[in-house]
Formats: sequence, structure tokens, C-alpha cells
Amino acid sequence: MFFSHNLTVFIRLQATISQNRLAERALEINNKSVNVPNAITLARIPLIFAIGFFFYASFAGSKTLAFILYVVTGVTDWLDGWAARKYHQISDFGKLADALIDKIFIIGMFLLLAGKGLVPTWGIFCMLLIVCREFFITGLRVMVAKNGTVLAAEKSGKLKTILQIVFTGAFFLIEMLRIDAAAWFPKEGITLLTIINNVLFVTATFLTVHSGWHYWQRYHRSLS
Repeated sequence: MFFSHNLTVFIRLQATISQNRLAERALEINNKSVNVPNAITLARIPLIFAIGFFFYASFAGSKTLAFILYVVTGVTDWLDGWAARKYHQISDFGKLADALIDKIFIIGMFLLLAGKGLVPTWGIFCMLLIVCREFFITGLRVMVAKNGTVLAAEKSGKLKTILQIVFTGAFFLIEMLRIDAAAWFPKEGITLLTIINNVLFVTATFLTVHSGWHYWQRYHRSLS
């Protein structure tokens, strides 16, 4: 009876320890996925809808609010990476989420601009190239992830993302100046900004395609 009682106590103790370990492991996984950097990353999704709302609104100052929110969203793209490095909260989820939401953000902004008819005809083809590259790399990221490889953002990819954010933001800035600041901002200034932005647009398109080729060269062997 004494041995049986001790054995029962031992089994219950082991079960409790196993449950505690499972709970600790679940908490560890959760903490890696849900933290400040990842929350900042995920916050970009509702900000996309807020930008769209103000950009398409017709009340005075709505384009200015859209541009301000656009800048805030662009800053979060830097802020989440900074926070992850500073607080040692870099995770595979964060790497994937950051790269994917960057794409969702840029494509969402393209749709908003195209819907307003603010993109020149040749710019539509550039946007198609950028979107095709983004979907291609997203597919590559998913495929290599099956083999345990995380395709994290690299310097070339981050550079093209920065240029994409800048030239896309310039469209919002120009529209803000054209409508909300028409009384004091000269039309010649808008023309100059448009020319500069077109150069950035083409440069960003080239770097986007180039970085896509770079990713393919580096990671396509992981598919086999």
C-alpha cells in the first residue's frame, strides 16, 4: 500500500511538472510572437484603412491627415526593427510578418493611388512589376519556410522598401499640396516635385526587380 501510494503521488507529480513545462513552452512561444515589435508591425494593417478613409474623404484637411498617417505608418517600419533589436525580441514570426506587411502596405497604397487616377500610364506598368515581384518573393518565402529556412529582409530588400515608401508617399504629399495647400503652394513646385518623384519611381522599380533576382539567386536552392 505504501509503495502504491508513493507511485501514485510520483505519477501525479510528474504529470504536474509536464503540464507546467507545456504551459511555460506555450508562454514562451506566445511571448516570441506577441511582443512590442510585432504589435507595431501588425498596427500597420489598420493604419492602411485609416489612410484610405482620409485620402478618399472630401472634407477640408483630409488629404493632410492621410499624409500624416502615411508618414506614421512609414516610421513604424523602422520602429519595429529598432525595438526588436534593442529589446532582443527578434523572432521568425516578426521577420515574416514585417516583410509580408511591408508588401500589403505598398500594394494597398498602390490601389488607393490608382483608384484616384493619380498614377501616370507608364507608372501602372512599374507598379505591376513591383507587385509581381512582391508576390513572387512571398511565394518563395513560403516555399523555403517549409524547409526550415526563414527568408528575412536584407539590405537590398530594405532599400527598395524605403524607396517605395518615399515615392509612394510623394504621391500623397503632392495631392495634399495640390488640394489642401493650393492657396499658398505654387503650381511650379508641384510640377518639380512630380518630376523628382517620377525619377524615384523608376529607380525604386529597378531596385525592386533587382532585389527580387538577388533573393532568387540566394534562396532558390532551398526549394530542392
